Amino acid sequence: MRRFDQELSELHHQLIEMGTLAESMVSTTVRALEDLTLNIEESLQASEDMLDEMQNTIDKEVVRILTVYSPVATDLRYVLTVSHVTSSLERIGDQTTNVLRLLQLMMARSAAKPEPRIIQMGMAVKEMLHGAIGSYINRNAKEAEKYRNRDEYVDSLNDQIMREVLSEEVALEALQGEPNIAGPLAQILIARSLERIGDQACNICDQVPSLVATHS
Repeated sequence: MRRFDQELSELHHQLIEMGTLAESMVSTTVRALEDLTLNIEESLQASEDMLDEMQNTIDKEVVRILTVYSPVATDLRYVLTVSHVTSSLERIGDQTTNVLRLLQLMMARSAAKPEPRIIQMGMAVKEMLHGAIGSYINRNAKEAEKYRNRDEYVDSLNDQIMREVLSEEVALEALQGEPNIAGPLAQILIARSLERIGDQACNICDQVPSLVATHS
């Protein structure tokens, strides 16, 4: 095997490790939404730091490969997909920490619990990410399209959460300046962060057709 091919293989394995970590972070965050007694702040932050370090390492390797080997055509497209996917994974990690921060705020400022549809949304984006990473690793464009289409379901859940949380009663109480609306607002922002995780999973799916083309 050429040295260049070996380095591409190593790059791919680094990406798999980063994807596995990002997926674990999403799973941990969803569990925290389900079980409010879990204390995941320290472990999630450690994972976030590791995810950032992985992205920096991979980005440097991508730049080095582009500089040393000046790949063209299929090899160039492959390296560029790696760069896109690592960027999406890093943003997913950011959103998991956002969800936890908002959950902590909600618990501190209100007696509210995550709406059932927020849990459904979390499970849906977790499945989307798992499918997106799997389709990328396996170079399966059909599977990538399948999981990308799940974004419509996630968007639908987000819309339902908005309607349920911002009910007429909540809006009236807010106008009267009576209750603490931190709970409803936190839930809306949690749903938004989950939606963004779904969006990044879609971005990963979008890289698969190009990846498949490099190995056709």
